[in-house]
Amino acid sequence: MGRYSHSKISTFEQCKYKYKLAYIDMIRSDVQSIESFMGSLVHQTLEKLYKDVVHGKITDKEDLLRFYLLTWSREWNKDILIAKKEFDAEYYQNLGLTFILEYYDTYFPFDTLETIGIETDERLKLSNNNEYYVRIDRLAKDDAGNYYVIDYKTSNGLKKQEELDKDRQLAMYSLWVKEKYLDAKSVKLVWNFLAFNEEKTSVRSDEELVRLREEVEKVIQKIEVCTDFPTTVSKLCNYCEYKAICPAWKESTPGDKTKYHKQTSLHKFIDEPPIFSKH
Repeated sequence: MGRYSHSKISTFEQCKYKYKLAYIDMIRSDVQSIESFMGSLVHQTLEKLYKDVVHGKITDKEDLLRFYLLTWSREWNKDILIAKKEFDAEYYQNLGLTFILEYYDTYFPFDTLETIGIETDERLKLSNNNEYYVRIDRLAKDDAGNYYVIDYKTSNGLKKQEELDKDRQLAMYSLWVKEKYLDAKSVKLVWNFLAFNEEKTSVRSDEELVRLREEVEKVIQKIEVCTDFPTTVSKLCNYCEYKAICPAWKESTPGDKTKYHKQTSLHKFIDEPPIFSKH
């Protein structure tokens, strides 16, 4: 049985050598990008917000921002990579604050939908006893029986509707929702693009989801028989935590002190994939 995630499959498609280091050799790096760090803390803050809502409490805006800043201070470390040298850590910290403030003001008092799941930890059964990891930022429903798979995006790119209508991540999650909640009249895919304070949605037909499942299983078949893992050079290399040990960049990173170590928990690594995760 293999366990797969959106990040794991995307890494294979992005760079097979990175996939080998991350998921076969199980090598972890102490390097984390500032974008990933900030995005993770924004997600933690919104997770706290909705956990409080589920328990009947609306967290004050000031308390929410204090939580974000205290978490930043506690988790910050000198190994976090800032690839864009024109910006510093304070810039990204303030950017995260802006995302949280604008989201709070837009959705307050957070009662439009009923939250039924936060940062889910579930599995979708695939063929050949494989599983697909389902990590939904927020799962909600309305009074009419519509379910919402909600994802927070902290990147500075606003995707076009045609891109979202082909997005694999949330659509695969919706397969699990349909199997879990048989009362669902529809499952809507929702992206909150926090950098633009904009919400976009997409809906897939049952036929489209069948085709998507088949496509994902075909990629998994390729992964399972793959024996050659070449490097793929792209603009994403500047944000890759493995750049210092990548043969495509070896001569350009002399004397790098980045620490690498074997991952001890396969389950944890798959569930919390490296830099290029859903955010």
